[in-house]
Amino acid sequence: MDFLDKIVIPPSANHVLLVKYILTISFVLFIPYLGMVLGSSFLSVYFNRLGRKTGNAIFTRFAKDVIEKLTFARNAKYALGIIPMLSISFGYAQLLFEAKTITMSIMALSVLLVTIGLVTVYRYRSTFLIEDVLNSYKKIFDINTVTPGNESVEQIKDYEENLLSSSSRLGTIGSYILLTGAYIFIGCAALASNPLQWGNVNNILQIIFSWNTIFSFMYFLASAGVVTGGGILFFFFKWDGGLPHMDENYGKFVKAIAGRLTFASVIFIPLLMLVKFLYLPGMAQSQSLFIYMLLTFVVVLILCNLVYSMVRNSDTNNVTAIFILIYIVFTLGILNDQIALGSAITDQTREVVEKSEALEKEVKLKTMTTSDVDPDAIFNSKCIACHRFDVKLVGPPYNETVPTFHGDVQALADFIYSPSSTPKNAGYPAMPNQGLKKKEAQAMAKWLMDKVGKK
Repeated sequence: MDFLDKIVIPPSANHVLLVKYILTISFVLFIPYLGMVLGSSFLSVYFNRLGRKTGNAIFTRFAKDVIEKLTFARNAKYALGIIPMLSISFGYAQLLFEAKTITMSIMALSVLLVTIGLVTVYRYRSTFLIEDVLNSYKKIFDINTVTPGNESVEQIKDYEENLLSSSSRLGTIGSYILLTGAYIFIGCAALASNPLQWGNVNNILQIIFSWNTIFSFMYFLASAGVVTGGGILFFFFKWDGGLPHMDENYGKFVKAIAGRLTFASVIFIPLLMLVKFLYLPGMAQSQSLFIYMLLTFVVVLILCNLVYSMVRNSDTNNVTAIFILIYIVFTLGILNDQIALGSAITDQTREVVEKSEALEKEVKLKTMTTSDVDPDAIFNSKCIACHRFDVKLVGPPYNETVPTFHGDVQALADFIYSPSSTPKNAGYPAMPNQGLKKKEAQAMAKWLMDKVGKK
């Protein structure tokens, strides 16, 4: 992406490893959070509508509790969502610096959509808080006993109706925008790990309808279902002593919904992980990836056993262990993806490092102070005895030797500072060391390049 190439610099060999660590950490923060927000928003919207339609207080309470608990505080969308997502985008931009792929262009769109989706979902979340305030106000002033037709009462009822209507719209719109952004984001990450397709994928539709994207997103949805269900169990029953005022009926309802969602999702993870592996190019597959996949399968099997036992016995004693194992599965899955990415873009990484080294040389050349060096004086005192620009003396003419460095001022400066034999200039004696300082050699190299370039 052109504008990213202008603001992103290629990482050096040491920085590539750092970028990969940052990518992994950012994914570990972002992907589980995105899965929980996406899962809780769809559950909340569904049960909110169902509760309003049927008048079932359990449904409406669950809609409120699930969106409040699983989206955490209002600022979580920045700390766990937007900031890690931007970090991931810039990490990919560095690793894919000047790569011939549309990955970064489309990923920028997905970042925008996910951001809009998160903001909208959190606005939907705030409608429940406003509704709580409104209900408290109604209880304090006992509005039901006020004479019908009272202007203040009618205004409150109108506001309540508008609030419920806008709440439903916000939840639906935010959930689907978030779903769309997540789908495109996952597709871009999948494309980044498949360099063989970079030249073949030229528009967003090819990403959207790619089997690689579809199966990668199905894996994400299964993971989102697991972390949503596990999150409900953990934050409703274990975190900070569990939800207050939870009666037996509501507790049974929550256990049933969360347990079934977790179990139904987790059983698909091994299959979808295998399909994802099969869709990886050969260059992305490695022994490390295979070992981590086997380890992930083992953890998933343990998780399946614990979740099944909890669902069968309706027992929440192991909820904390289940939630920890879910995060371990997420972390292992992310490590699998990052190992595959690293293996797949080995050639691209090598090119990026070479560009970084070239850029570093250029920067050093520009930043080296040579203003106090007089190249003309050096030429007249040390060089003129053996060299001219267009005449052969003891040494070859500059018009012949300088162009052999192809504009590489640093290479010419290195040669002037520490001369070696000159195989390109057969018939001439080797140039003796002139005892110049590095900045003097730099100044002379630039001076010679400028002089020859003007001739």
